[in-house]
Amino acid sequence: MKREIIFFSILNLIIGLTGIVIRPLIPIVSKDINIGLDMIGIVLSAISFGFFISVILTGYLSDRYGTKLTIALGLLISIISSLGFGLTYTFFILLISGLLMGIGRGTLMAGINAHVVNIYPEKRGANLLKLSSFFCLGTAIGTFIVSIILFLKLNWRFSFIIFFFIYIFITLYFLRKKATEHKISLQEEKNTNSLQDEQIKDFNKEDIKNIENHGITSIKNQLEKIHLKEYLNLFKNPIIIFSGILLIFFGGTVVAFSTWYTTYFSSFGIKVAISSLGLSLYWLSLMAGVKLKQIAMNFLEEYQIILLGCLLNAIFMIIITFSGNIVIKVIASIMIGLFLGGFTPLTTSLAISQKPELSGFISGYILGMLSLGNMIFQPFIGYFSERFGKGSGIYIQLTGSLLLFITTVILAIFYKRKKLSGEIA
Repeated sequence: MKREIIFFSILNLIIGLTGIVIRPLIPIVSKDINIGLDMIGIVLSAISFGFFISVILTGYLSDRYGTKLTIALGLLISIISSLGFGLTYTFFILLISGLLMGIGRGTLMAGINAHVVNIYPEKRGANLLKLSSFFCLGTAIGTFIVSIILFLKLNWRFSFIIFFFIYIFITLYFLRKKATEHKISLQEEKNTNSLQDEQIKDFNKEDIKNIENHGITSIKNQLEKIHLKEYLNLFKNPIIIFSGILLIFFGGTVVAFSTWYTTYFSSFGIKVAISSLGLSLYWLSLMAGVKLKQIAMNFLEEYQIILLGCLLNAIFMIIITFSGNIVIKVIASIMIGLFLGGFTPLTTSLAISQKPELSGFISGYILGMLSLGNMIFQPFIGYFSERFGKGSGIYIQLTGSLLLFITTVILAIFYKRKKLSGEIA
């Protein structure tokens, strides 16, 4: 199990590294392919759309059939996407590559989250935070790589060719080592009665291998009994609903801020090679924020940490928007990273706590809402940046940050009510 955590942490680092590179390169790609920022916004929405569809489907399929197949599929799609970006010279290829990137990342992240949650269910929040810290580290490394590429005046497509070979290597390792071979299904620990649990403990490796190969287990049979109604009933729970709404605003503001970071600072005459270093600091602060959340969990509940982080995010986003000092803007962005790092895994853990046996679907739903926020906000930010200046998109993100805080207050109220009524231990 420890080997799996290490493998998936490294894979999360690669996902963060390969997924961020296109974003700080927005001004460069826009000029190279001769398209406006509004069209770049469409490409980013395509990435988010692919992510949205894949995480929802992957979460559901992971609950039913396990994660090995979905993770392998995500790796394969990421290989194709990386090659597409490496060979793109037209808007159409850029758009298709972006869509595939979203599908690949979504499939991988939903599958990884669901699998890791099931390995150590009692350490759900801590393990999701660990994955998030590696994702942030990979993203910080990716933005630093952009700076190196631009300083050396290399073609931006070169990085995606390298990613192409990295994903091939990881895929071959995953398939050869069978990183998840001892796990039959995500439902192994969640959908059996106590007698079945005792029987599973007595299985030897050969038994498990046979179960995996032939798929004829009482576990799988019981899993088939999970009715669609159980999934739909999730959306009667206000904690589930508002957790999703939180991720919509988070994806459309905080995540979008990193996407348009270099574009925003270019409106003040800062070169992409320089601003991408600032973006790297931003993602390092997000990683530090994850560590900060791990410490905070010893003193505060998850919903309290989320509420405090959203309040401080709104304050620092106001400072970024209206301050005329570049240094203050950079410092404020680092503070946002510190207080909102680990936001997604904490919200995911909070939502999963409402129905742990459907962790795969809930994880996919949360990540899907994150992507939906990107889909909604990215075209607006791109349109404003193209029509009213590169620095105008920040006002969209400020609005989203304020709505994020308001939604968090509502979530906290519902959570406290459920806790007082005894629905939450």
